[in-house]
Amino acid sequence: MKTKSITIIGKRWFERVNGNTYHSVIALVNGEEVVNVGFEYGYGSQYEWTAATELDKKGFLPGLEHYKNGGTESLWSYCEKNKIKYSQFVSDVQRKKDL
Repeated sequence: MKTKSITIIGKRWFERVNGNTYHSVIALVNGEEVVNVGFEYGYGSQYEWTAATELDKKGFLPGLEHYKNGGTESLWSYCEKNKIKYSQFVSDVQRKKDL
């Protein structure tokens, strides 16, 4: 199946007591949910990296460039290079159970 579109839906929650940020992420490929990670540590756009890692593990990102420092190219860059429609959405939630 050719990947025509990737949509990332992330949620972030800030735990005030310890000062940590957590996220959850869902990834859709061609409109179908293929990744669902419920609770991970990470702030900012970490949800995109989590999604990219899981998509790569499942074989949806052939040719994703891996760099010597352990990182990968960004998901938006990969999609642009491979003419894949890419969109991402994120919301900040107030409670852990809303992740």
